[in-house]
Amino acid sequence: MAWSNGYIFGFATTVCVVCSLAVATASIGLRDLQETNKRRDAQGSILFALGLPEDGSKPDGEAIDKLWAERVKVIVVNGQGATLEGAAGDKDGDGDTDLADVDVARAAVKGTDQAPEVVAVYQRVDGDKVGAYAIPLFGMGLWGPVSGFLALAPDGQSVIGSTFFAPKETPGLGAEIAERPFQAQWVGKKVVDNGKGRAIRVVKGKAADLCPGALDYCVDGLSGATMTMNGVDAMVGEAIETIYEPYLAQVRMKGTR
Repeated sequence: MAWSNGYIFGFATTVCVVCSLAVATASIGLRDLQETNKRRDAQGSILFALGLPEDGSKPDGEAIDKLWAERVKVIVVNGQGATLEGAAGDKDGDGDTDLADVDVARAAVKGTDQAPEVVAVYQRVDGDKVGAYAIPLFGMGLWGPVSGFLALAPDGQSVIGSTFFAPKETPGLGAEIAERPFQAQWVGKKVVDNGKGRAIRVVKGKAADLCPGALDYCVDGLSGATMTMNGVDAMVGEAIETIYEPYLAQVRMKGTR
């Protein structure tokens, strides 16, 4: 039997519409789950940088939710290092200060060399004390954005953990910043010198050879990934010496009392 052009066109259109509706329905139905998984992935990375859980295990699912609720406090600070609450740091018009306002502030300066008006700090809660501080990092690599979290000791003077992400960088080269060998070398490095924030430099080669007398402020770069290393170096330097320095200076001051 020969099918008319009208029949073929109508059948194809029907199939396309049905498939599109099925995909759209599935996407909408899975949206909440996708958002939950995305949130847990970010929170798990912060927990890892903060050294949680202390036994070194890797929580997932609801275990992340529980640990986050019990052991992490999120605060928002301004360019002077002051903690903002209520409507003080509101950027999205909801009358409250939260991570949504941090996202709005960062989007407002995207593509410029300006610092956001407000930024987030993640505090590890150890009983009635702050056990560590995690600060977010954002930069650009060779093929796209690079990011991470640097966790600092309670006195704000040294690194206790780190996580880095490079979703678009070259596997085996720049993407290696997301692997433990690169991240582990940040632990123990210092971020303050003579009372002021001092960046940790990512050097092209062996830090032990290239940073005589300053090994506490250097880490080994990855061979063949110069642009990615430049991005990591820049984003860490900006965070430590500029964006978070007012807040971390207050943390250091408290530690000397």
